[in-house]
Amino acid sequence: MTSRRSRQGGTLPSTTTDAELADLAAQGRLHPVGRPLGGGTITSEDQLRALMGGRPTLGHDHATGHGASARRQVRLPEHTNTALDAYATAHHMTPSAVIRQALEKFLNDDLAVTHQDNPRHATPL
Repeated sequence: MTSRRSRQGGTLPSTTTDAELADLAAQGRLHPVGRPLGGGTITSEDQLRALMGGRPTLGHDHATGHGASARRQVRLPEHTNTALDAYATAHHMTPSAVIRQALEKFLNDDLAVTHQDNPRHATPL
């Protein structure tokens, strides 16, 4: 059973209700776990994003943090997924980076062929 420490050093059972915890807190009988960090004010969304971390957006100029990154999900056969992981590991890349690079190459190559066939309908990436 999980327990929580009270201010007096005792423990509370994990079955303690929110109402019981609120009463104990109001009475000053609970102490914080750890110490609060920080001590500043967040004045912008950019500061909040910097503190929260997460993945950088690919945006318009790749990982500039500007613009939204579209997200696509695909299902892969097991053998393709295994090959992707092996390739990514061997080339010190993430599977996502391999997929992005392969897709860009495929689309650029296909657009080059399309451009030769019909120059008015091809738009390079």
